[in-house]
Amino acid sequence: MNKTSGRGAGLLCVGGLLALLAACNPSSEHISQEASSAEMAPMTAEMPDARGAPSAMEDAIHDETADMHDTHSEDHSEEHSDAEAEHHDHAGGEAHVHGTAELAVTQEDNFITINVDAPLANFGLSEATKKKDTDFEQYAEGLTELMGDARCDLVERSAAIRRNGDHAALTLSIVWDCRRPSRLDGLMFTGFDLYPGFEKVSSVFLGADKQTSATLTPASPFLPFSQ
Repeated sequence: MNKTSGRGAGLLCVGGLLALLAACNPSSEHISQEASSAEMAPMTAEMPDARGAPSAMEDAIHDETADMHDTHSEDHSEEHSDAEAEHHDHAGGEAHVHGTAELAVTQEDNFITINVDAPLANFGLSEATKKKDTDFEQYAEGLTELMGDARCDLVERSAAIRRNGDHAALTLSIVWDCRRPSRLDGLMFTGFDLYPGFEKVSSVFLGADKQTSATLTPASPFLPFSQ
């Protein structure tokens, strides 16, 4: 037998032995499959549950929506507060009611000072007027009348316009010098007859040792200086 034939016979023997070993050990294939399964198991355990992902996303969307709602509520509250502040500023923070007025009479020695504050509308005037203060001094004439034999002389009259947005009010001041102030009985608000726009006047008298007050109307226009 030559060398080539010997090598071929040797390979055939080795192949036959391997086939015989495979037939005698069928569990080897099972072991290989178990090994493969064992290698895949950790991968399966480490993979996250895909069904949990939408829940996390929904929570994030819910939180974002809640934040947007809170922000909108805060902005609305601020706008509402700003609107309230703007309305208050427009009104000027003071009462401005057409038909009403305030009257104050003070006595200091022989001098009687009368101050009347009222909306321009009470005098039948436009509150958008651009006239100067001195143009309104004439409205003090005949607005009030001192009652009693006090022998008073007119000292001065003045006027001042106070504007607040679309509103305007007029303050009139009249000063009298009375030689016998003790004989003063009171004051008659004759403005009701001159200007029908006057409906109610809150009045007060402040003397050296006495004080009175009254709400004057067309039916009751007298402010007494003593009770």
